[in-house]
Amino acid sequence: MLSEDFWTLSGPGTAQTRVLGSRFIGRAFPLDDEVNINVALEAVKKLYHDASHHCWASIERKDQNLIQMQSDAGEPKGTAGQPILLEIRRHNLENCGVIVTRWFGGTKLGTGGLVRAYSECASLALDAAPRVLKKTGISVEVEADYELQKLVYQLAMKFFAFVEHDPDGNGKKLRVRLRRKQADEFISVLHEQSSGKLIGRAGSSWIS
Repeated sequence: MLSEDFWTLSGPGTAQTRVLGSRFIGRAFPLDDEVNINVALEAVKKLYHDASHHCWASIERKDQNLIQMQSDAGEPKGTAGQPILLEIRRHNLENCGVIVTRWFGGTKLGTGGLVRAYSECASLALDAAPRVLKKTGISVEVEADYELQKLVYQLAMKFFAFVEHDPDGNGKKLRVRLRRKQADEFISVLHEQSSGKLIGRAGSSWIS
């Protein structure tokens, strides 16, 4: 089970290093519904179209699962994508990605040299990016007539939860944003205090 709170990036970070003639540029960035790793990768490839490699890694939350991806992008297996991924983990970050672009400088770095070079550049890019703590939870959906909505709001206050109206619910559908561990208790108490008139159903997850 994933923790309900997690750290991510609130903006981009960049870093540049040189190792034995090879030039590396690292770019760290947050991932969301609008910017995924493929969109970011295409943008970097266009920006640095003359580069030798665009290696990357990302970690994203998807339905209470942690999706971890990485690519060596033509470098020897395990020398680029995995070291970048390990740096994201070491920085304890989620919902973010790092792309490290390399221009080959004429001197081979060897397996160990590549691992160190990609790790260092990724780490510096992550260090340069601002961070933010995100909270997650689940929305409990309730359909209530006007006279019973007061009970929903009162109970939500006791759970320190936020209530919003579903725009497609004709004024009767409410969504109560709760921490995931509170959802079952809220549904049970709501049913009890309304004498069975109100039934809460677990809905979509939220991040804020």
